[in-house]
Amino acid sequence: MNVVSRGVKNAFRSPMRSGAIILMLAISIGLILSMLVARSSVNTKIDQVKSAAGTNITISPAGVFGFDGGGNNLTSTQVTQISKTAHIATTSATLSDQMAATDTNLTPSLTLGNFGARQARLDNSSSNSSGSTSTSSSSSANSEFASRPVPTPHTTVTGTTNPNSISTNGGSLSITSGKTIDGNSNSYVALVGKDLATKNNLVVGKTFTAYGGTVTVSGIYTTGNTFQDSGIIMPLATIQTLSGQSGEVSSVIATVDSSDNVNATVTSLKSTLGSKADIVSQTQQATDSVSSLQSISGLALTSVIGAAIAGSVIILLAMIMIVRERRREIGVIKAIGGTNKKVMAQFVAEALTITVVGSIVGLTLGILVSGPMTSSLVSNSQNSSSTQSSTRAAAGPGGALFRGGINRIGSNITQVTSSVTPGVFASAVAITLLIAIIGSAIPAWFIARISPAEVLRAE
Repeated sequence: MNVVSRGVKNAFRSPMRSGAIILMLAISIGLILSMLVARSSVNTKIDQVKSAAGTNITISPAGVFGFDGGGNNLTSTQVTQISKTAHIATTSATLSDQMAATDTNLTPSLTLGNFGARQARLDNSSSNSSGSTSTSSSSSANSEFASRPVPTPHTTVTGTTNPNSISTNGGSLSITSGKTIDGNSNSYVALVGKDLATKNNLVVGKTFTAYGGTVTVSGIYTTGNTFQDSGIIMPLATIQTLSGQSGEVSSVIATVDSSDNVNATVTSLKSTLGSKADIVSQTQQATDSVSSLQSISGLALTSVIGAAIAGSVIILLAMIMIVRERRREIGVIKAIGGTNKKVMAQFVAEALTITVVGSIVGLTLGILVSGPMTSSLVSNSQNSSSTQSSTRAAAGPGGALFRGGINRIGSNITQVTSSVTPGVFASAVAITLLIAIIGSAIPAWFIARISPAEVLRAE
């Protein structure tokens, strides 16, 4: 029997002990593979998010949030300054407004829930009590507030130079019937949200009134977002004319020619526009969004290193224990002519056998648990404050342009697909071999130091 076959046979000399060692080793190797998969999958997702968000910058009036807040709309002069800023390749401008019942013959498709009803009452209260001082008690004021009728919801209308940019999923606007509009024209045409069209029985070719003008339905669209599917999209110039806001813009999305120039462009825009505009880089928003994923990547790498060390220690201690138990056997083999090389080869073969069996079990275990483990890590590590700040930064009037990219980032950030790629599997196998080498190197050194005469004399 040669040294290799003897080493393989000796690996199962004590089934109970070998089974315990293999089980512990399998857990370590399974953790190594699952953490490598998690790290690879998370890093791929980080690259995807940054690539998708890369070069967009949003510019909105300072202090504006939703349809509330302070600030004045951006002017045509400011839009020109933005478009002429170095490294800006393209710009998309929007102007958002809300049409009351007196502005249109359309019936809003949205109904006010608890939040919307309260906000509407607050807005109505503010406008009715401007300049006056109330002396009523808190309870009577609350009673009066609750008794106020809830105003009818408004219909949101957005003028834009790029209708596709209104899509919340960051892709092209989904037109269910008809055709899209030219955002750079001044025609009285519109895209109508699916919910609003259904509510008012609108189809392609029919007309409705807006700010006293007659507008033709060019197409019906859907974004999958209830709020946006209850709105209207028109060419920017058309809304500016109809609403009496000539030259005004409530949001501009600027696309930079390279991600390397984003920070410099933001600095230049802040210098040009000063305190009159809020400027947010989508690159920064993407970085904030993936910060939790980057933490997972670091945690996974640390876990891989820790599991590799644990596996090496398991094999090392097991083989040291085996060598110490077989000192007499080693001494006898050397005494009858066995060389250090042959004895070492036998024990290395034994260590490799245990490692290979543990690896098979561990790699199988790692493949099975890598998916659920990756999903669990991503789900439990999300930074809600980053998501909230991303949403708020993009929520100005007409912010649908910017929300499209940010919402796509926010909704997809937890959708990390884990897969055991050949590269990841090869890395796990390489680490396993490293564990076997480390685990058998020191015991081999002990074997070389055993003297047959000393062992036999002690026995």
